[in-house]
Amino acid sequence: MKRKFRIRSIVKFSFLLSVLIIGCERKQLIHFYSIDRSQCITVIDVGDYRYVIDGKHKRIPEYNFIKLEMRNIDRVLDGVHICWENKEYTWEVVIDKSIVVESKLDTSKFTFNTSLPLDDRGIPTERKFRSENCAVFSYELMRLSPDQGAIVEIE
Repeated sequence: MKRKFRIRSIVKFSFLLSVLIIGCERKQLIHFYSIDRSQCITVIDVGDYRYVIDGKHKRIPEYNFIKLEMRNIDRVLDGVHICWENKEYTWEVVIDKSIVVESKLDTSKFTFNTSLPLDDRGIPTERKFRSENCAVFSYELMRLSPDQGAIVEIE
């Protein structure tokens, strides 16, 4: 009788543990501001997906966002590359090697790319994003690298 009780307890515990593990998705929220705080980009990670959203948000809105699949991105190389206000766009963001799942971004105001620009030799480069009015955020370091071009708030 005690053995059946132990087996049932183990089965119940295993079931509850698996529900908790499956139900607890990785969620992270980061706000990126231009230096003068006139612009904001919210990045929300939920499980294998990342949402890049215009403006400051705590939840995913109905419009002005792009949903990306991040399943195959190496954490060491994972980053957000931002340039604020150029001649054509309010902001430009690149998340290298991401896959666009859904886009509801206003492309007349914002631009998003899934690959870094190439240099003269055809090699991806961050050079553009390390210039004035731009920023590179490293998920490995969880900070700007170098510390310039944006203000970061991690929730």
